[in-house]
Amino acid sequence: MTAPKNSEPHYDVLWPLSRKAVKKTAAAPRLPDLNGKTIVELWDVIFRGETIYPLVREYIKKRFPGVKFVPYTEIGNFHGAREHEVSATIPDKLKAFKADAAIVGIGA
Repeated sequence: MTAPKNSEPHYDVLWPLSRKAVKKTAAAPRLPDLNGKTIVELWDVIFRGETIYPLVREYIKKRFPGVKFVPYTEIGNFHGAREHEVSATIPDKLKAFKADAAIVGIGA
């Protein structure tokens, strides 16, 4: 805020709406059936993965008994000091595990 010569307050205003900077893209189609599929778990060690992932595995296996999981311990923590080092290996690990899908647990 600045005060002009007539001592009436003058306010600068920022309009929070603007043109979109990122083009909208369609999401990849969901897998219709998880039987026979491999799901890789990714975790940043902040969200409660040690509690949540076993529950998620149990729920999904009840619906799709033929699903396979690669636990988050196989990928490593992708948050913190080694974030870039670990994150850079994720695409290759997904290929190596022949992942069909991933569950990403990120918490803050």
